[in-house]
Amino acid sequence: MVCNKFTTAIVAFSLTYSVAVTAQQPSRKLIKDAVELTGTDELTESSGLAFSTRDPNCIWTHNDSGHAPKLFAFDIRTGKLTGECRLAGATAMDWESLTSAGKDSRELIVADSGDNDARREFITLYRFDEPDPHRITELAASDYQSLSMRFPGGPVDCEAVWYDASESSLMLLTKGRLPFAGAFRVPDELWQQSVAPDDARERSPAADAPPPIVTAIKIATLALPMATGADLDPVTGDIWVASYFQAFCFQRGTHANLHDQLTDVPIAVEMPRWRQIEGIAVDKKSQVWITTEGIPAKLGRLP
Repeated sequence: MVCNKFTTAIVAFSLTYSVAVTAQQPSRKLIKDAVELTGTDELTESSGLAFSTRDPNCIWTHNDSGHAPKLFAFDIRTGKLTGECRLAGATAMDWESLTSAGKDSRELIVADSGDNDARREFITLYRFDEPDPHRITELAASDYQSLSMRFPGGPVDCEAVWYDASESSLMLLTKGRLPFAGAFRVPDELWQQSVAPDDARERSPAADAPPPIVTAIKIATLALPMATGADLDPVTGDIWVASYFQAFCFQRGTHANLHDQLTDVPIAVEMPRWRQIEGIAVDKKSQVWITTEGIPAKLGRLP
């Protein structure tokens, strides 16, 4: 067998993952500041998670597949609903992830990227200015951009996205049955090829021509099992990835670029045995928060 840096990383990661999963520390508290998300009966499958930049005590989330194209804002201290945002005219085939975006993180991107059977020709990304988390808002089609995107190697399931301002790119991490994940980027300039739905007929060469489908750029393959969510620490540049039983921290450290950061061996952190942990977000104090599906959904901070 040829041994290289990636093979070494896989072996080291597998050992880290195995030890972390099997180690039982019942006396150690795995979650802090846990609250139930209340105030609505519409949130049944909390999936994506992103902190508000308009109020650091609020956090946005949304349902998984089969629900309305709507976001919910909650107070992280009480778990109570503070606001909602509906995207009129948008589809929600399988919304999986959510992230703050833009140079000043004043936007939100929602990824309709779930594809368990790897059959979708393209996924859809929605981008818009963050609404007030303390109001009920409905965005018209002219208030958000939609971008149709395909993966270069064909359809894959994707449940984890984050925005990297240093790369001016949305990052996507695939979820496979094998312990590997592809990391892809969608540079901001690709959004310029997208048009708002109400402008499509006016700006496209053919009146009925749909916006083009852009192709993401692959940057790395990670030795990582079942990625269900991701976020970037706005202070340290560390990348946190959630799976069902652990969170993984890819430290920025002295890595020269994003590829080296993602292909290094991460730190594994055990998580509580909550049902279907699919959302993870990092606040401005480098505190890591997770959410889980269920009625009511739970929100908590890793110690």
